[in-house]
Amino acid sequence: MTDRVALLVANDPTSVYNFWLFFDSTAKSSQPVALSARALTRRAKVDPVNFLIDRRDAAIEKELIIQVLSSGARIRHISRWLNAVSVEATRAQLTQLANSPAISSIDLVTSLHVGDLSDPIAAERIAPPADATALQLTYGGSMTQNLFVKSVKMHNAGYTGDGVLIAMFDSGFNTDHAVFDSTSIVATRDFIQGDSDVTGTDCADDPQDRHGTVTFGAVGGYLPGTLIGTAFGADFALAKTEITCGGTEIKIEEDNWIAAAEWADSIGADIISASLGYSIFQDSGSYTMDQLDGNSSRITIAADIAASKNILVCTAAGNERNDAVWPTIVFPADGDSVLAVGATRPDSLLASFSSPGPTADGRIKPDIVTMGQGVFTAASAGGFTFTSGTSLSTPLAAGGAALAFDFDSTLTAMQLLQRIKLTGDRADNPDNNYGYGLMDASRAAHILQVVVAESLHVDSGANVEIPIHTEGKAAEIASLTAFDLPDGVTLVDSGNGTGSLRFDSTAQLLPLTRIGLVAGITNFADTAFLIVSSSVSIAYPEAPIAYPNPFDQTLTIAGGSSDATLFAVTIVTVSGEKVWERVNIPPGTSDTFSIAWDGRNSSGVPVAPGVYLVLVQTSRSSGTIKVVKVR
Repeated sequence: MTDRVALLVANDPTSVYNFWLFFDSTAKSSQPVALSARALTRRAKVDPVNFLIDRRDAAIEKELIIQVLSSGARIRHISRWLNAVSVEATRAQLTQLANSPAISSIDLVTSLHVGDLSDPIAAERIAPPADATALQLTYGGSMTQNLFVKSVKMHNAGYTGDGVLIAMFDSGFNTDHAVFDSTSIVATRDFIQGDSDVTGTDCADDPQDRHGTVTFGAVGGYLPGTLIGTAFGADFALAKTEITCGGTEIKIEEDNWIAAAEWADSIGADIISASLGYSIFQDSGSYTMDQLDGNSSRITIAADIAASKNILVCTAAGNERNDAVWPTIVFPADGDSVLAVGATRPDSLLASFSSPGPTADGRIKPDIVTMGQGVFTAASAGGFTFTSGTSLSTPLAAGGAALAFDFDSTLTAMQLLQRIKLTGDRADNPDNNYGYGLMDASRAAHILQVVVAESLHVDSGANVEIPIHTEGKAAEIASLTAFDLPDGVTLVDSGNGTGSLRFDSTAQLLPLTRIGLVAGITNFADTAFLIVSSSVSIAYPEAPIAYPNPFDQTLTIAGGSSDATLFAVTIVTVSGEKVWERVNIPPGTSDTFSIAWDGRNSSGVPVAPGVYLVLVQTSRSSGTIKVVKVR
């Protein structure tokens, strides 16, 4: 063991080092640490008999802690989960401790560079959607992000996160901001200074509470008319774990995060929201990208242990996409039991900074995405700000998860994690940019869902009946309605949550028809769209065109067909690989549209010269245009 100390530290008797001391199996006491009633209730969802209590919950024997202290070493944190303590010690003190038979191994506390905590791009104001004007007086600047997560639907149905405890891990929080006046803060802990004060600054060169305040505001803020957090009715536990003095190029020690996770577990947190990620490391013993396997870094191990205790761990995927050294996800987003959250722009396209997967062992990451560019939130200095990063998409997603827990308190963390993934808009075709797609809190809650085939072909003159049914945990029986029904198509509501669409022989169908279906109960509704293709032949003037073709820098896609609404423009290679997309395009002020593509992919990288296909989908039709990009 003393040879290990010699390898890890310099031959300097005065220098102090940060180390983990790992104990053997005899170090644990026979009794678990005290857990709150809230913690036991949360664990009982998974294991009502034994409350998931195992050896990880047993405290380290006091005699061993006294032994460490008697060497003169300073204990930073005691980890029952890792059966270890992190210490500050000199070479001589470490050598003395290495001779203890109870200490099985000694290793450096890995010193980390935190991912970029500043805005990765210039944040710009985002205009609320045109169809959401009625909500503007309530949500103010936070309307768009709430609509993105589908939290507005949940709020309107009365779900605000009530009864759910969210633990926020960050750099510090300005809890005196007016937006938190009515927020329920039930516990605070500063793991840097070792006290309960999570406010204020620790150094003159950096407002330590800046980053934590913006993340907290996005989920827990409440100031009607200005800012509504996604889960403003939840309870919050605030943990100060990040040291920001000196900027982002400082050492960040993961043992603060681990200690905060154990604290959050013991007080009964249902969700951990950690807008923190670690990528580039400083000293010997650092992690590498091939260790993004879900099992190597201590912070990832701790995150997965928290998940095993029935906590939903939401963590930022990272802002490192364009980093030349570390262009992928960060720790602990590689955990197989955590929800790694990426970021999109307000038009649903991937944010240029959002870190991609996969993990080192080939798993898809991130797990989910939501809006992370131009998020409106509280500023630590007072007032409000628009800011960007996966640091902002993470609390928005955590808030959406809290709304689902509010609706269905029987859900376990892993059940909800799987629901969030499977109800993402790319669940059928996940990838390492968007993961399983955009998060939908209302679908994840499984209150009510109208179920019908996504697409259907109906021959002209045919009589067809398409069944519709609803599913979900809502106690009420849903009523069915429809909109945009063509002549000759009717909806039949059976009165029991099922029904059918009937197409008779006179149905006036276009080559591509979109029909809206709505299942509704008191204060809640779910909408789905059925895309019907037909064999009828109708010629439309002014079909979409793309010019100039060939092009070298910018391609313009333009067209117009009376009242058609443009849904999406997608650019793919001839082999079908998507390179660029514009979706959810709002209606214009005229009956024409014009969309420009700069010849770059969704990551902002110029695509190679060659043949590409432009897919244009509107409410009236869909079509494909072949274009050529030249140098």
